[in-house]
Amino acid sequence: MPATQPTAAEPSRQDPFRWTRAEIASALEHFAAADPLSQRETAEQSGIPHATFNYWTRHYSPADGDPVDAFFRSSCGEAVLRRIVLAALCTFQLQGACGIRQVGTFLDRAGLDRFVASSRGALHPLAAQLESDLVLFRDQEQPILAQQMEPKTITVVTDEHFHSGKPCLVGLEPLAGFLLIECYRDRRDADTWKEALDEGTAGMPVEVVQMTSDLARALVCCAEKGLHAAHSPDLFHGQRDTLKSLLLPLTRPVQQAEKDLEKANKHTEKLDVPQEQVQSPQELEALIEAVRNELAVEERLRQAKAQQEKAVQEVRGVADDYHPFDRHTGQPVSAEEVGKRLNERVDELERVVAEAKLGEKPRQAVCKSRTWVTTLMGCVAWFWRLANARVKDLDLSEEQEREVKEKLLAGHYWAMAAPRARKAEEKKRLKELAEELKKAAWQDGGKLSSLTKEEREEVEEVARQSAGLFQRSSSCVEGRNGRLSLQHHGHSRVSERRLQALTVLHNYMVKRGDGTTAAERFFGQKHKDVFSWLLERMPDLPRPAPKRQKAAA
Repeated sequence: MPATQPTAAEPSRQDPFRWTRAEIASALEHFAAADPLSQRETAEQSGIPHATFNYWTRHYSPADGDPVDAFFRSSCGEAVLRRIVLAALCTFQLQGACGIRQVGTFLDRAGLDRFVASSRGALHPLAAQLESDLVLFRDQEQPILAQQMEPKTITVVTDEHFHSGKPCLVGLEPLAGFLLIECYRDRRDADTWKEALDEGTAGMPVEVVQMTSDLARALVCCAEKGLHAAHSPDLFHGQRDTLKSLLLPLTRPVQQAEKDLEKANKHTEKLDVPQEQVQSPQELEALIEAVRNELAVEERLRQAKAQQEKAVQEVRGVADDYHPFDRHTGQPVSAEEVGKRLNERVDELERVVAEAKLGEKPRQAVCKSRTWVTTLMGCVAWFWRLANARVKDLDLSEEQEREVKEKLLAGHYWAMAAPRARKAEEKKRLKELAEELKKAAWQDGGKLSSLTKEEREEVEEVARQSAGLFQRSSSCVEGRNGRLSLQHHGHSRVSERRLQALTVLHNYMVKRGDGTTAAERFFGQKHKDVFSWLLERMPDLPRPAPKRQKAAA
């Protein structure tokens, strides 16, 4: 047999690649602006195969007399088009919770579908790449920010959400609005919460000193035994549990009195006839008795409504009194004074229950609220112990420490609490009170006026951070759960990759009125612009398919 011949090596081949839209636009612009040259000469100078360049001139050259087409087929127009598509995917498809088809509809209505493909199949890879890039941005940027941030103690507001098959654990730092955890877990016990919080704060010089949530046993156990931190109960849940057992028995007398009043009115109208038609004194006495009965029923209805409103106002008043500072004067309020005010509210509730002669269940609910009030008083005591220690670490004089606690700390607290007031007038008043307190703290000739610029900045930051530690509510997490519900309804489901992308979008892209993101406020420093970073990594935009002629009917 002949000797085996070695296999000849294959000739070297150029790796396959595709010319980007920006390169095509730049080459065509150069060809249109240069001195009259043939396509072959221009292609040779640019290193482009002549057949490829000829194809570009036939398919991608702008139409004559169409300035819009000329712009979007230029290099500048291509850059603008990329920004529009990326902004539409970020704003509509991710943040706005609409489907990809809605993004395509937007491109169609804007007349951009002749420059970029608007079908779901063409836009889906861009959306998937966007979600992956957002997660990659966090993985690259967050460790750098964590290494450079100052150590801090924080409060975490936690809650579970059930928009998918698995429970979604959500944990947020309320002062900055930074989402520490937002993930799916198979369980929601204390150990799972502790593990998720450890992962969310890994590599960060932060210490969780308080957890605010409802009274779920797993969350309370995680705070006290897992994190060895204080637990602050959500105010709304306590108010709801107290009123839930009172409103129904207090509403029944109102409903019964309204029915009785309607009957009494009809009976009185039946007896109320002109005087000349009265045939006997008995008819007149019956009319008088009917009017008396109607007035009695009206009085009974008024008393029932007054008792119902009294109970609601007293439970609502708990929120007005549960503050470490007086909402009228702005002065600090001790835990004992807060407990006294709250117990007076409970005393009034007991009086309402006794006057209305309610049953055993409402009485037990009011007695149970005593324990809740004691817990709230303990939260105020915890806040003052921590705030006093922080102010003492500033090495100020006694007069300066008093000025910080009575004016600066109070001013920052009411500046944060004012937007959550029930009425617009109250919001305005509390904002003005906060500004007056802060202005009085830094007035010329005051106790703090002798501090240097660096010392003033330190005192201001300590006061702001300390005021933010007192958290009465988990409403910030409830709001986030509402956003996740919208995502679930808009997309039918929220995958783990999409959930991570939504978290990054919330932390690094969404801005408050002051122009800062949650990450900037949490880490205390600026980060890379997410949109520009995504724009650099964005794949080439898909070109639209040629328009097909429809068959005649």
